[in-house]
Amino acid sequence: MPTLVIENVPVSLYDRIQHLAKSRQRTPADTVLEVLETAFRSTTPTLTEGPLPQEPFLTQEICAPFNLPWPKGERVVPIEIAEYIPTAHDLPE
Repeated sequence: MPTLVIENVPVSLYDRIQHLAKSRQRTPADTVLEVLETAFRSTTPTLTEGPLPQEPFLTQEICAPFNLPWPKGERVVPIEIAEYIPTAHDLPE
């Protein structure tokens, strides 16, 4: 297996790696490998994923057909109710 050596690591980054490794009960090398794999997994497309299209799929607006049937039956007319807020005696106890 190939070996990767990273030189001149900032102290703050090294401390963060050490802290993360200790909290996960892993070695710093295993932790760095896990972080690198996660970073590449979320940013690098795999061969199974198709390339993203360069243009949007829909380039113009498409109107939906308006051939809905009208309802059958009597025409309903709304009525106005003068007092629609219940009074105290109407509420259950």
